[in-house]
Amino acid sequence: MAGSPRRRRRRRGGNSGGNGGSVRPLLMLDGLVVVVIALAAGIGFGFFPAVRMRAVETMGVAWVPVGLWLAATVIGLRYRPRFVVGHWRWWVTAASLTAIAVGILSFFHPGFGIWATYSLGGSWGQAVGGAPLALGVAKLVAIAVLTPVVLSPRRAGYKYAKGFELIGHGVSTVANRSTLEKTNRLLRRIAGRRPAGPAASPPEQAPVAPPAPAPAYRETSGQETTNVVRSPASDADARPEDTSLEALVVERAALGGYATISATGEESTSPLPPAALLSEPEPFESSDDDLVEMGRLIEATLASHGVAVDVRDFEAGPRVVRFGLDPGWLGAENDQTEEETAESGGQRARVRVQSILAREKDLALALKTPSLRFQATIPGESLVGLEVPVPKPRKVSLRQVVEDEAFGRIAAEGGLPIALGQDIRGSAEVLDLTSLPHLLIAGSTGTGKSVCLNSVVASLLLTKTPGQLRLLMVDPKGVELVGFDRIPHLLVPTIRDSRAFASALKGLLEVMRQRYEQLAQAGVRNISGYNAQAERQMPYLVVIVDELAELMMSGREIEEGLVRLAQMGRAIGIHLVLATQRPTVDVVTGHLKANIATRIAFTVASQTDSRVILDAVGAEDLLGRGDLLLLDSRSPLPRRAQGTLVEDAEIDRLVEFWVNPRPAPETEPEAES
Repeated sequence: MAGSPRRRRRRRGGNSGGNGGSVRPLLMLDGLVVVVIALAAGIGFGFFPAVRMRAVETMGVAWVPVGLWLAATVIGLRYRPRFVVGHWRWWVTAASLTAIAVGILSFFHPGFGIWATYSLGGSWGQAVGGAPLALGVAKLVAIAVLTPVVLSPRRAGYKYAKGFELIGHGVSTVANRSTLEKTNRLLRRIAGRRPAGPAASPPEQAPVAPPAPAPAYRETSGQETTNVVRSPASDADARPEDTSLEALVVERAALGGYATISATGEESTSPLPPAALLSEPEPFESSDDDLVEMGRLIEATLASHGVAVDVRDFEAGPRVVRFGLDPGWLGAENDQTEEETAESGGQRARVRVQSILAREKDLALALKTPSLRFQATIPGESLVGLEVPVPKPRKVSLRQVVEDEAFGRIAAEGGLPIALGQDIRGSAEVLDLTSLPHLLIAGSTGTGKSVCLNSVVASLLLTKTPGQLRLLMVDPKGVELVGFDRIPHLLVPTIRDSRAFASALKGLLEVMRQRYEQLAQAGVRNISGYNAQAERQMPYLVVIVDELAELMMSGREIEEGLVRLAQMGRAIGIHLVLATQRPTVDVVTGHLKANIATRIAFTVASQTDSRVILDAVGAEDLLGRGDLLLLDSRSPLPRRAQGTLVEDAEIDRLVEFWVNPRPAPETEPEAES
């Protein structure tokens, strides 16, 4: 009996061998597709770091379970489509288990490199699981519960209904009247066995000891300044209890504790500390000749690589000099006559900006510097900016910026000036905290972040009295801000525990609510309008946090409280200054970034950290030791500056001034004249 046509074709194909054998086109295409996919993946991951970075950011290690599921699905649809269609519930179940595995991987953060930001599950894992842990677990449980409902609604619905029925039966059994009566009889029987007598009467409670007095603060009232004496039981390390910290913050921020303002609008307290308490700036010599020679070297280096530029000018700051590069014209067209240029329509090919930016490594080698930074366009000029470290860097003292006209103008207008440092031109960089209205600072350890915080506090102490400004400081490390513990501006001593800060944060939210009620009663819109007509000033409240990451890991309520203060605190004079050395997406969240537009970035570890804090790259190439990028509303792009250096001796003199204020010297009557 003759075989089937398929068997005959197999027999003919099997008997034919060597070069004369037939080739199956479909199998050949399958092999070709596999080879192309493998080559594309190898080339993309091996030669294109952006592709590799994107893949890691997307799913990280989760590519393993996802890849296995995709491979099984593709192979099944290619060779056994009927089997896949007939058992589709198996594939949906496998997809659900794969999603749960991706979500579980998102809970693990190795803590180094890109894994510190995206976890092992990548951005997709953050969407499926992610932080906080409770919400991520809830998502995975929801996937596991809803998958049976999708696959088999009747069977799963019946099982779930029976489970709910059992739970309801248990609740009804507990709430049954007979059960309650049995419990009541049992309690009466136990009570009846107790011996009668005086012991049956309720025992008298011991007298409650009065609460320990709170740490003393210098309060201003009327025309004099008095010191509250600490009790002997208190010491420098004493801290308010967490349970009473909320009430303490509300009490000390009440209007009754504010300093009285005279009719002339001036506070009746001791004078502000003079700028003479700060150290004198170091003298420096200009090195224009060296910078001119450096500009010629830049032109020669780029010309040797076929890029014609002209160094138009340069602006030297304390640590960085910025050269303005004017792109030249391409080779042969430079030699054209005016008639030839007119005949060609007047168009000449200019050197592309991208060709200049591509020579960063060559310029760094020629200038003998490890760090360069290009600015594609200098704002307001048609020049390419090249920022290079100066040959002779100099420090920026706090006194240099405090004595600048911009700092004095903001202080005279009643704002909160911050002496940040000097910009790329060597001019003072001064910020007004009331108009920011909040500040976010990020940078690795040892780059100048804590020194910047000290500059912020010192600037406020130079311009505001305790009746005009109250501070709430948080320092989990306990070494950066504790030097200011004795100043009278503090609501409470520097907080070192996240639980204590959570209680203080509740007090701040209550103060915010009370202040909005006071503004509504006075019929004004903000704190400036209130202070203009009130007898007692409403002081500004500034919250300064040295390490935000320690607080954000403590619970979601802290993030929600900070976001609420950032959203509504400006009108009633509450401002936030937050600093962190770990600018990751779980610390600097999207809600915080949306409400804190002004951000300062010192040197960070990677481009990812720079994008988190500035929404742009560049902070990873800074020089450190106070070199920073500032992003605020005045410029769409971050601008570079050098932060001020505040020494410990200067801080000690400022603190000592406020602890032991000296009255203003009285001038003699007109006898001197």
